[in-house]
Amino acid sequence: MSGRGRSGGDGAGRSRGGGRGRSTGRGGGRGSGRSGGGRHSRQRQQNHPQSAPTTPAKRRTDANDDDGSYRSRSTQNPHRSYNNNNQPRNRPNTNGPSSKKDGEKGASAHTVSEEYRIQLTRVLMNLRETDDQDSITLPADLTNTQRKFVHELSKQMGLKSKSYGKGEGRRVVISKVLSGGGMNSMMGSIDNNNSNNKKSKKKDGDEAAALPTEAEYKLVPRINVGKRGEEALKKHLSKFPPSAKEEAESRETGSSLLLKNNQDVAVVVDDDNMTGDKGDVIQEKTSLLALNDLIVPSQDDTSNYKPSAISMYNDWHQKQKAKHERMIQQRVQNYKQSQQQTKSHQKYQQMMKQRRNLPAFAYAQDICNILRIKRNQVVILTGDTGCGKSTQVPQFILDDPQIGPTCNILITQPRRISAISVAERVASERCEPAGQSVGYSVRLEGSSSKKTQLLFCTPGVLMKRLHPVDGGPMKVDGCDNFNRLAGYTHIIMDEIHERDKNTEFLMIALQELLDEREDLQLILMSATMPTRDLAEYWCGVGQRRLQQQKEKQEKEQQSMYESSGDNGENKDGQMTAPYSKSLDDDDWGDDGAAMPVEINIPGRTFPVQEFFLEDVLSMTGFVNEAGGDATDMAQMESDLLALMGGPPPKLSSTKGNGGNNGKVGTDSPMSLFQLENTLTCVMCNQSGFQSSEEFGTHVALCDGGGNASMLELEDRVKSVDVSSVMGFDVAAAAAASSSVPEGKEDTGGNADDVDGFLDIIVEDDMEDYDVDEEEELGIIGGKWDGESPFGTDTAAPSNKITLTDQEILTRYQSMYDDEATNYDLTLDLVRYVTKSSYGDGAILVFFSGWADISEFSMLLESTPPFNDRSQFVVYPLHSGIPSKEQRQVFIKPPNGMRKIILATNIAETSLTIEDVAFVIDTGRAKEKSYDPHMKTSTLQEAWISQASAKQRKGRAGRCKAGVCFHLFSRRRHGFMRPFVESELIRTPLEEICLQCKRLQLAPGGPDEPNGIPAFLSKAMTPPHSKSVTNALELLVELGAMDEETNELSDLGVCLSALSLEPRVGKMVIMSYLIGCAKASSSMAVAMSHKSPFAIPPPSMRKASDMAKIKLSDRSESDQITSLNVLRNRDILSKRGVGAISGWCRQNFLNFSSLNMISDLRKNVSRELENLGFPPCSQSGYHNRNGDFNPAFLQASICAGLYPNVAYRRQGDVNFSTMTNRKAKFHMSSINAVKSQPLSTKCQVAENQVEFVVFGELVKGKAMFTMENTTHLVSPLPLLLLCGQLHTRPIHFAAAESTSAATNKPPTKKAILSLDDWLVFLCEPETASALVVLRQRLDSAFSRITSDPNNFTDLPAVEKDAVETLSLVLNSSHNAAPMR
Repeated sequence: MSGRGRSGGDGAGRSRGGGRGRSTGRGGGRGSGRSGGGRHSRQRQQNHPQSAPTTPAKRRTDANDDDGSYRSRSTQNPHRSYNNNNQPRNRPNTNGPSSKKDGEKGASAHTVSEEYRIQLTRVLMNLRETDDQDSITLPADLTNTQRKFVHELSKQMGLKSKSYGKGEGRRVVISKVLSGGGMNSMMGSIDNNNSNNKKSKKKDGDEAAALPTEAEYKLVPRINVGKRGEEALKKHLSKFPPSAKEEAESRETGSSLLLKNNQDVAVVVDDDNMTGDKGDVIQEKTSLLALNDLIVPSQDDTSNYKPSAISMYNDWHQKQKAKHERMIQQRVQNYKQSQQQTKSHQKYQQMMKQRRNLPAFAYAQDICNILRIKRNQVVILTGDTGCGKSTQVPQFILDDPQIGPTCNILITQPRRISAISVAERVASERCEPAGQSVGYSVRLEGSSSKKTQLLFCTPGVLMKRLHPVDGGPMKVDGCDNFNRLAGYTHIIMDEIHERDKNTEFLMIALQELLDEREDLQLILMSATMPTRDLAEYWCGVGQRRLQQQKEKQEKEQQSMYESSGDNGENKDGQMTAPYSKSLDDDDWGDDGAAMPVEINIPGRTFPVQEFFLEDVLSMTGFVNEAGGDATDMAQMESDLLALMGGPPPKLSSTKGNGGNNGKVGTDSPMSLFQLENTLTCVMCNQSGFQSSEEFGTHVALCDGGGNASMLELEDRVKSVDVSSVMGFDVAAAAAASSSVPEGKEDTGGNADDVDGFLDIIVEDDMEDYDVDEEEELGIIGGKWDGESPFGTDTAAPSNKITLTDQEILTRYQSMYDDEATNYDLTLDLVRYVTKSSYGDGAILVFFSGWADISEFSMLLESTPPFNDRSQFVVYPLHSGIPSKEQRQVFIKPPNGMRKIILATNIAETSLTIEDVAFVIDTGRAKEKSYDPHMKTSTLQEAWISQASAKQRKGRAGRCKAGVCFHLFSRRRHGFMRPFVESELIRTPLEEICLQCKRLQLAPGGPDEPNGIPAFLSKAMTPPHSKSVTNALELLVELGAMDEETNELSDLGVCLSALSLEPRVGKMVIMSYLIGCAKASSSMAVAMSHKSPFAIPPPSMRKASDMAKIKLSDRSESDQITSLNVLRNRDILSKRGVGAISGWCRQNFLNFSSLNMISDLRKNVSRELENLGFPPCSQSGYHNRNGDFNPAFLQASICAGLYPNVAYRRQGDVNFSTMTNRKAKFHMSSINAVKSQPLSTKCQVAENQVEFVVFGELVKGKAMFTMENTTHLVSPLPLLLLCGQLHTRPIHFAAAESTSAATNKPPTKKAILSLDDWLVFLCEPETASALVVLRQRLDSAFSRITSDPNNFTDLPAVEKDAVETLSLVLNSSHNAAPMR
């Protein structure tokens, strides 16, 4: 009897390598445990002692591109090397499975069960949403691994977790993080030290010594405006001395209030000393003005009486009605001509033949019949991809003889490229160029005419058309929406399942508009949107109008009833009723709410088989290969069979399709646990085991109840009748095996040959699997034929011991982090697909981001046979790749070559790759969302939604049958979100709030029923209330909105008219004051669009970084780098498109993105001109400082993006933000490149601070990252252009000296603080001058936003202040310490 310890699947020996297990040998010795591949682990460690296994948590530290740092995953996923048999060689276990389990010391957090992870996530999400609960305490029975997972998840969700207590009383408390500023944020514990020093010195009775010393404030940064800056300030104040109020405020903020009160008292005294006649005159004028407001003109005196609002509305309405009638007449004439030209075209019949083949064409008459009924204001049309709804439904309406002549249809597409391409396709089907009856209007581009009746556009364009008609009354007797979209009869919103924020906003606005416009109809189209949710949301449209009609009808009939006499008879003697039902109430709900009409159009997709993680693990045998557990299970069962008196079963080492060419072998050994599900231990008679692993573990550790020796236990096992245990008659089976069929060799089997008995059982069970059925399953020669169902049982035969799906999944999740991309599993699956099917089907692999794509691409390049370019071609597909390279994925490779596409979610809906037959879905995606609790955007890998999984699956069934492999479990799929959340939930809402006010859709205050929060709460999925509050607070901080009424300020009106994010828009407007409008507008547009830099291949990343550094010209600014790129592009444009394209390739720039940014500059310039500002590209006062001086460019960036500012001190690596967040640069930033000064530790002096301005703070998995960053050389722009500036004097005790002089006066200084967050020390004279200058600059900025047409006509004092600003900014920038 072997002294080797045995255990089941969970391992009697707790450690996989060298664990100890109980021996059942005669000597009772203890052997090394064999659980979990201990033997293999020891062998690997002996061969490579320096490469100890590392946990996934450790490996992910450097592999987290969410933090913005470029990750090299070579430690997590080293490239495989292969031997002559094309099998992977043994290698250091640097990326192997985790060797620890939940509860064991050193176990990774991912070993916690999937159920616990899902449940805890829900608990913490609930904590964040609950306002009346700040913390929760978890139970004390958590394992160490569960505690580790709790801490990681809490950090990821922006919560604080801490353990308290010891032993059994140790608990984890999770609480919310309170973020905020305050002077201590920057000054540290200076105030506390000062207070302690004062207390100790006051005890000695020396009051003078209570003053702080300047040394105690050595960490507070100093303000240095430079010599020329000081001269400019003195000159300005001498030329325009400060007023009494300015003088008081310059000494200490708030001191002017006392001065103002004294002035008010003096005014009252002067009024009391006035003569009685003058006082009487003032009082009389006031009384008359008040009375005039109350006087109502008589009917006789109408000479000076202005028409009422209702009469104004009636006059305007009559004019609009006449204009509308003329327009309809002209439209009918154009319609007849257009239809005649279309039908007479020679290609018309050919086009109609193609259109009739589309599934949607059969529903043309039904759609038109529904739309002819005006009461059907909302129609929900769902159609599978490829049914033709986008191109055909608008044409059905236009071609209908009853609806078409007078219709004017507006169709929205979520993207500009979709709007243009669909419009051109529809125009070609109508045998005409775009711009005739079919046109489009998108940002920067349009093609339409007076004949256009089908206009394709983006939701943003429709939002602009929602603005009320100029000259029309806004609200008269409830008709506030009448003049919106007055020229359109039908609105079609396509692809609404994408749920972008503009579409969601339009759905709210259109609900209210349909209540006013009974002549307007809305068609909502989608492929995957749940119709039930849509129907519930749109139920009740027109209810208010219906109620008004019913009330009007009741009044009319009541009037008729009363006029007929008291007996209720009319003149004919017939009875009349006070109300008779004339409206068709059958089409309305119980509450009088209209129900939308639903239409479903089937598509032309092909069948796609779907497999999940447990299926993939079973197909590839990945868990068995990686951990060796199945081999140990087989050996354990062999030992158990040996105990029962039979020979061990055969162990096969074949994998995949090897050994039998894809056919089911009849010599596969039948596992002991497959023969009987109810297992009983013969040593202690215990039964009821749920799995073979549990039974094996028990047998390995069983001591027979503690009263039997090992010899007695062995005798018990040998005395057991095997037939009684297994449920079969072994003798009969042996007799059956003794009769050898003709043509077969007798192997000498006997009654005790359990192996022969098992072979017979397998043959009997598998005898029906013949070649014919194999062909039925689509397996020809061991490979899938691409048409029949993908047979998993036959495509991946294996002679290994069979485990249940749950056992395989549990084992995998204990070994690997299933929330991380497993490249080895993906590689094995790709290899499995290539071996089990013919090579004419492309493989599409969905990854979360570029880092995963590049890493897996490198893995394929070093792995045979995928590195053979004659057999495989690999294409990456990412939005950052130039368009020319993106189009290569559509090219079908030659015969005998398989295409592998590595893509992000860009390939879910936007693209159709015809030859894709296989989809591998990792289930992960980078999602950018908004966390209202942390007030930051988040960019993290997350599980996709069920709808996205369906979309990815559908990529394999567009043009042929396909197969989809999901690398997540069925259980995980069941817990996924049904659909992607609305973008209103996932983005900041500042722009939406501005549009609510600009379009006058929410004129009320924050707490009123017609305010912004109430308006947005009507969304199909309302945004979080904190998101709305955060947006309103930011707009108030920017000065764009009044805090009490939410009315837009002059600045807010300007920002709402710009197609820029509010902070970026303020940057542009402020640049008119600074004098660098042209450069700032270019930087603003570049920030609003995706980066002009293309994503380089991993091997060329260093060259790409060097090119970016060269373009930055040592500016340490992403915005200025983009500006330099645009400058060079403008210079090269004179030499032609070829010169620009070649230059882009040399500098790793995206040619199409760069051209788009260049074109968008013109759009922003037009918007500024419409507001009254001069064109930003023209020379003038607004460009007096040029576009090259970094002092003014940095000031402009800072003025707009504040409070997005971070700082760090000497020796710091990361930066601190206003919300007390530690952040670093995103990998895309120029400042993240290793050779840049900001990428290393801070090297400034002890009393200096290094500042960075950033466009956005994004939370990754580990920490926050800053995007679009700029190094702020001098902090002076913060004080003069940002936030709320406060000042106060401070006195420092005289420094101790050895001289005989005594009673030295204290040193006077001034403290300047910005929003009680950033604090600086300054000389009193300089501080006073800066405060006065700041007040005058604020006044000048308010003046130019209120009247942009005359922004150069500033008062002399304000214009001189603007000139002084330029001098001071330039001086302080030059006076800053050199690096």
